[in-house]
Amino acid sequence: MKKLSGCVLLPAIYVCLMAATPGNAAQTAVVLGSTSSFVALAGTTVTVTGAGTITGNIGISPGSAYVAGTPPVTVVGTIYAGGPVAAQAEADLTTAFNDAASRVTPVIVAGNIGGQTLTAGLYKSTSSLAISSGDLTLDAQGVPSAVFIFQIASTFTMTSGRSVILANGASAANIFWQVGTSATIGTTAVVHGNILAAVSISVLTGATLNGRALAQSGAVTIDTGGLNGVALPAASPSSPVIFPAGTTNNYTATVNGANFIAPVVAGSIAAVFGSNLAVGQSSSQIAIPLVTTLQQSSVAIGGLAAPYFFASPGQLVIQIPWELAGQAQVAITATVAGVTSNIQAAVLTAYAPGIFSVDGSGGGQGAILIAPTAVVAKVGTPVTRGQYISIFCTGLGPVSNRPATGAAALDVPLSFAANTPTVDIGGYPSTVTYAGLAPTLVGLYQVNVQVPASVIPGNTVPVVMNIAGVTSNTVTIAVQ
Repeated sequence: MKKLSGCVLLPAIYVCLMAATPGNAAQTAVVLGSTSSFVALAGTTVTVTGAGTITGNIGISPGSAYVAGTPPVTVVGTIYAGGPVAAQAEADLTTAFNDAASRVTPVIVAGNIGGQTLTAGLYKSTSSLAISSGDLTLDAQGVPSAVFIFQIASTFTMTSGRSVILANGASAANIFWQVGTSATIGTTAVVHGNILAAVSISVLTGATLNGRALAQSGAVTIDTGGLNGVALPAASPSSPVIFPAGTTNNYTATVNGANFIAPVVAGSIAAVFGSNLAVGQSSSQIAIPLVTTLQQSSVAIGGLAAPYFFASPGQLVIQIPWELAGQAQVAITATVAGVTSNIQAAVLTAYAPGIFSVDGSGGGQGAILIAPTAVVAKVGTPVTRGQYISIFCTGLGPVSNRPATGAAALDVPLSFAANTPTVDIGGYPSTVTYAGLAPTLVGLYQVNVQVPASVIPGNTVPVVMNIAGVTSNTVTIAVQ
């Protein structure tokens, strides 16, 4: 048998894989703290240029300049021009801003998103973002707690007359625009949600902001009372929820951690999606043996405690206990800070192969190394035909020398898969030299194969695996 390859580098790849999320995972609301009572908050000045009504508090810190306009705007609330209350609100705004900015694995958007319909989740623009060529619809898909977060690296602009439209239960309280510099809401435009800007916010004549204008270092300017006077409630804390099939992002309760498809397999790596599933987000550094409580979160599956790779409010990554082998369906619940979630069903099977990809999506460049190196077989570092590669996957079922749940596989003796998978590369069958658990790691399988000499070279050569009649997702490698 060819020597196992790449094991020394696996902790680095493993960390990346465990924290990966698919597509657009569900988000929890950004916690605003004391800022939630403010509808306008600025670092230097709040200026209103004309009449109207603003309901909610107005704050300025460290500045203290407030211009009420002519005739003066009516404020149904308190104006904190400097002082400790506004200072605390600004401090809480910084915390909220950083929280929104640190959310990971977004869907990338760019330029103008007018005319689109977006479902709940995390979206990121690496430069400016505009709503200009049409209205933007935010669709909660019937989930009132659905959260929309937009990470915008520089400016956010709504052109005159454009609108953000809320559909199917979407709530302004659960929409967050995290803006790297400044936001401008054009004349007669309508926007919903909380604008958290690093510098300034301008709401121009006749525009409506149903939400909050919260600026860290600069000014908030409101023409003719353009800020809608409804003070939004802070998103109320709620019990943890595990999503059923057919709801947000169509993720079922428990899915394969590599390709995000149900069912799952005993001993394998799985992802659980929901809301309020943890108190904060864990570090991506994994301690082995795995712990069964992380970020005040624990999971019971089939009556057993599941070990954790990763925890966040919207996603948990766990190991399915080995002891559940042979069962077809078990109950799963999450308990967070003493509060237990709804009960969902986790569907189990004997085999459900899933190959990990570099970006965590379950597609594209595979998490596949050139043996015996730490080099990914990708564009720029392709594998040569006839060389060996190590494919990292999960869901290959029972093994010899099975480790305890949450414990690492040994390198002596190895844990061989009970059934050897077949692997096709570029449509050609390959020679498998090892299939089993990756030594020193938990729930991760390693399959070593030789790249067939007949494979047609390319940057996106498909790799697919089959075990006991069950086919995996397809990923790619670069071959020369």
